[in-house]
Order: sequence, then structure tokens, then C-alpha cells
Amino acid sequence: MQDLHPTQDLDAARQRLQGKGLLLPGDSLSCRLPGTGCFAIVTAGAAGEPVALRELGLQDARAAADEALHGLIYEARDDVGAVLLGRQPWGRALGSCGETLPGVFDEQLRHLGWCVEARALPNDAAQARRSLADGANAYLLSGRALVLGMAPERLVFNAELLEKCAKSYLLARASGARVYLIPWLVRWIATGRLRKDQRRAADHHRRGLAAPRSAGY
Repeated sequence: MQDLHPTQDLDAARQRLQGKGLLLPGDSLSCRLPGTGCFAIVTAGAAGEPVALRELGLQDARAAADEALHGLIYEARDDVGAVLLGRQPWGRALGSCGETLPGVFDEQLRHLGWCVEARALPNDAAQARRSLADGANAYLLSGRALVLGMAPERLVFNAELLEKCAKSYLLARASGARVYLIPWLVRWIATGRLRKDQRRAADHHRRGLAAPRSAGY
């Protein structure tokens, strides 16, 4: 099957996330445009309002604050092909409760990374590189969830996965029951597979190509 243009993938991701309640008015979603030094971004409007799409350079002076943050992330992480800065209910609740999501689900480890924890808003590319250097695909960022993906369809999967894991973890914590971590060796293997996928995506992006679609676990 022929791949869609990145902006078509982005629109499909927007529709899916909005349908799931994971993209609220004011939230922003973007994708890298391989080989151009640019990215496409949409900011969700109120119900019934059209969603405007913009194409910006990574350091575009016209970018608003959230748009500039998307650009910093693409500069900092070559593997990232899509970014969501949103207020998904359980992901945001995780940060509001002051919680960190440790490695308690194998699927979380495989696709989101070692843990999901809070980060300060980066002001420049160097700070973004330091903040995102652990290679995770989800962070808690100033009352919002920051979700990353190698491509828009993987971003959608990661956003849904974060919501599912955050909900399960917070409910388990609220029950007072002890929450156990996945064994260290399993965590190491799962995150190692994620790093391999990310290295491959980064290589494709540096060559001006879209990241390959991941079909398996």
C-alpha cells in the first residue's frame, strides 16, 4: 500500500485523537516533513471550528510558544517524527498528582520508555536535548502530556497507551495496593528494542526519509 503524504497522516492522527478525547481545543499536534527542515502543525479549535494547518521551519521566527516547542523537540531528537502537546485526562492527572509512571507494564516499556516523568519546559535546543536525552516517548510537561512518536500513527498508539497505563496505575495507587515493577531484565530488553527502532527512525530522518512503519511488538 502506498504511503500517505505526512500531512494526510497528520490529519488522520488528529481525527483519531479527537475522537478518543485525547486532543482538546488548544492542544497541538505536529509531524516532521522529512528532507525539508520543516514540520506541519495543527492546533485544535473549539467544537465545530476548522483546524488550521501550518508548515514551519524548526527555528521559524513566526512560531508561537507551543509551535516553537515542537520545533525544539525535532531539533533535539532525530528519531521523533510526530509530537503531541495535550491535556489527555489520565496523562495530565498523573502529573497533577505528582506521580511518575515507573516501568510497571511491558507494553509501556517497549513503546514509551523506562518511565514517564515530569520535565521543565525547555527554552532552547540544548536544554531540550538534555531534557529528552533518556529517549522516552512520553513526559509530563507543565500540566500537559508531551507524547512523541516516530511517525503520526505511532504517536496515536503512544498517546492511547499512555492514557491506558496512567489510568491503571493511578487507580492501583489509589486502592492502596502495592504496585510491582516489571523485572529489571525485561525492562532492559523492552527498552533496548525501543532504542533500536529509534536509531532506525533517526537514520531515515537524517536521510530525508519517513521513518519505517512498525508492524510488530
